[in-house]
Amino acid sequence: MPVSRTGLLLGQTLADLLVSVVVLALLALVGLAAGWRARHGTADALGAFALLLLFRFVMTWVGTLLGRAVGKEEAAGQLSVVVFPLAMITNAYVPTGGMPGWLRVVADWNPISSVVQACRELFDNPSAPGGAWPMQHAVLASLLWSALLLALCGPLAVRKFATHGR
Repeated sequence: MPVSRTGLLLGQTLADLLVSVVVLALLALVGLAAGWRARHGTADALGAFALLLLFRFVMTWVGTLLGRAVGKEEAAGQLSVVVFPLAMITNAYVPTGGMPGWLRVVADWNPISSVVQACRELFDNPSAPGGAWPMQHAVLASLLWSALLLALCGPLAVRKFATHGR
């Protein structure tokens, strides 16, 4: 049956996004029950949630591209070993100010750090932003990273899917 390659991948990524919406809503409810509050108000909190969901959508496209590039399901499952260090070299766990110079640059320019910093600002839980541009303009940097990664990975994933079939 003829079907759009883009439609197949978009359907999968949107289904993943829907699951992420449910999980994030449950996480927020548990947080509220445990005493967490969005001190900047509902609008900023919704902005932070939207930013998290946008980045999740983008990362799904990155994962789709990586999975299509590897080609085998078993090998795609092993990609976490390659991707995991990128998640660790961020400001999510430790402030970047205490990192060695070269590592701080990598961490400050990591897209995950931008999203973390933006959410901290929107939830009124900011950390020291540091000197790098993405940390000083975290919401804008997060949006720019998301647009760039989606513009690169989306079309490449669709092309890879179309040339290698299902």
